[in-house]
Amino acid sequence: MVILLINIYKKYRALFLALAVVLIIILLTWMNFQYVKDNPGGYDFYTNWHATRKFFFEDVNPYSEQNRLDVQNLVYGRTALNGEEQYRFSIPLYGMLLYSPFALISNFIMARALWMSFLEIALFAVLFLSIKLTWWKINRNLLIPLILFAFLGLHGIITLLNGGLIIPITLITLLILYAIQNKQDEVAGLLLGLMTIFPIPVGLFGLLVLIRLIAIRRFKVIWWMLGCLGLLVGFSIALIPEWILQFLVNLINAFRELNPGSPGSVLISRWGAVGNRFSIIISVIVGLLLLFEWWHSVKAGEQHFLWAAFLTLALGTWSGIKVSPLDYVILYPGLIMGFALLYERWKNRSIGTILLILALLFLSNWAIYLLTMSADFKPEISSFLFIPLPLTVIVLLYWSKWWVKKSNSVELEPTLIELKRP
Repeated sequence: MVILLINIYKKYRALFLALAVVLIIILLTWMNFQYVKDNPGGYDFYTNWHATRKFFFEDVNPYSEQNRLDVQNLVYGRTALNGEEQYRFSIPLYGMLLYSPFALISNFIMARALWMSFLEIALFAVLFLSIKLTWWKINRNLLIPLILFAFLGLHGIITLLNGGLIIPITLITLLILYAIQNKQDEVAGLLLGLMTIFPIPVGLFGLLVLIRLIAIRRFKVIWWMLGCLGLLVGFSIALIPEWILQFLVNLINAFRELNPGSPGSVLISRWGAVGNRFSIIISVIVGLLLLFEWWHSVKAGEQHFLWAAFLTLALGTWSGIKVSPLDYVILYPGLIMGFALLYERWKNRSIGTILLILALLFLSNWAIYLLTMSADFKPEISSFLFIPLPLTVIVLLYWSKWWVKKSNSVELEPTLIELKRP
């Protein structure tokens, strides 16, 4: 009987796995539904979901003032005041493709529960792909703490509850790197086109990838990206001819309203002209670092380029480009690569150090967030959140570069990191 069951499982293994995945998604969505029905929120998701539904079923321009006011009335019960989140639809029109399956659901609570399930699966994929890209044979004692940090740490859980786009965009950046690494040029090109749905946090990363592709003469990826963008933009123009200008207006306004958006903007707001000078100095230093690392990575080996790509995402948060600290899930891959390099050198001796870093990041970020609540217990985005995770990722990546350079266990040409694959 046991042998018969084993044979049946082997024969229909793919079907059993598919059923298991479906059951997990159903269970996950049910749990999310139980939570969201009693806990309002998810307004980042609501902004785009509402705009997509209005456009599909009532032909309302998603960039219109009316759409913005509808969301504000739901969130605040009134029009938003100066300094409050304005909830603009500030993604390209073709970004609605991502929301269209959820926009078919009229019940926001159910739609939000499904979106949360999608984000949770995507976040798990981010962890898995980050580990795979760095060839890290992760110790079992580290896997569970890493998953708990990713899902229950400030940056992970707030994004899941708000329903932001940063988790899918982070997954797309990793899929781009994976596709390029595995010579899947068509897929890489299509993903580069889709990455423009949320361009600001990954703009520098995208520029580095394009420079890399030109340097190694992978023009097929670029042609596929341009073809994808051409179709998306052209189809969007057919729907709303003037959407590009409207999108840029909303994007610029949302960019200006993001506060705090960068360490430089914090310095300017607190110290005026003196802070502005410091802000310029920081941006120049970051810019020079990026140019130096890009110069030495565009034609380098796969791991060196991967290192430079993750460093670019980390330094980008301090470059002067406004990126909300709540979008720092984009730094998870860099953090994992830093841990992978640490483990590559110290093996099991690094477990305690990695666990300590995870604990300190978890506690410091939550402490900053909770201690900066306003008098009415409304959480604020503290400028101190610009420090813990970006600084940790930058230090880990630069430390690993220096360490690998000094290591005899890894062959290193000048400024070229090449890790041995296990």
